[in-house]
Amino acid sequence: MLDPDFVLDAAARERLIDRFGPGTEQWCDALPELVSRCCLRWDLELDEARSGATSRVFLGRQHGERGVVLKLVPDRSVADIEAVALRAWAASPHAVGLLDADPGTGALLLERLEPGTRLSDLPGLPPFAAIAALLTSLRAADEDVTGQLPTLSQRTEFLFELIGRRRGHPRVSTLVTPDMVARGHRLALGLAANGDTGLVHGDLGLANVLTAGPARGLVAIDPRPCVGDRTVDAIDWALGRATTEGELAGRIRRLCALVPGLDAGRLRQWCRATAVIIAVQTLYRRPPDDTTGLVLQLAAGV
Repeated sequence: MLDPDFVLDAAARERLIDRFGPGTEQWCDALPELVSRCCLRWDLELDEARSGATSRVFLGRQHGERGVVLKLVPDRSVADIEAVALRAWAASPHAVGLLDADPGTGALLLERLEPGTRLSDLPGLPPFAAIAALLTSLRAADEDVTGQLPTLSQRTEFLFELIGRRRGHPRVSTLVTPDMVARGHRLALGLAANGDTGLVHGDLGLANVLTAGPARGLVAIDPRPCVGDRTVDAIDWALGRATTEGELAGRIRRLCALVPGLDAGRLRQWCRATAVIIAVQTLYRRPPDDTTGLVLQLAAGV
């Protein structure tokens, strides 16, 4: 059996329980045994453990050679829909490769990317040509996943339900009003009802894109996939680390000039609709910064 503190430390356990609820405690208790079974099944040696908002991740080697990532999720449905999306993007160099999955346990075996640095750990943004290559590639899924994934409307409802649970946090409640949430919710649902429909990553922020060397460029990980208006995957590239309306407008122009089918008007509307989500999620975790000021401004002006 693996060392329980290596498998899941106290801080990681707390994050998972916060995200999935008290029922997650039983899953956390059983995680060392689950990880051990996965190591036997896939012949894994684990070197490092990391935490995400919705998963526990282990970096290691398969058969003593190939670098791999073992990802385990308390909610099996989250792992199942991630696997659906990654299979649909199997031909894309800009989506992480799925090597295997165990639907019964919520376990995913993924390729390990090198150097694998998260864009959120780097200053600024990558070149817009690299961002456009990522967005364009993810728009070209290999198969129709309609019926296998939630709709964008369902994803939108989930996100507004999530921020509703977090509005009581002191940093959030002092800056985000109920009217801001309600206006954003109405606009987002209206936009989700139509648009450029296809497979959507659903959480394509800086933390979920890794660097993978010159041959691969930027590679998306951790999708929260759905089917709907693909414009939403460009939101974080328009707003991420932006601090002024002028900067936002300039990014929207550049992205829409480089990504076929990306509409500037809809992207601007999506930024307004989801600004309150970004504000709440940011304030829930840390104090506001200049980008938080911009998204609050957008949310108030919806």
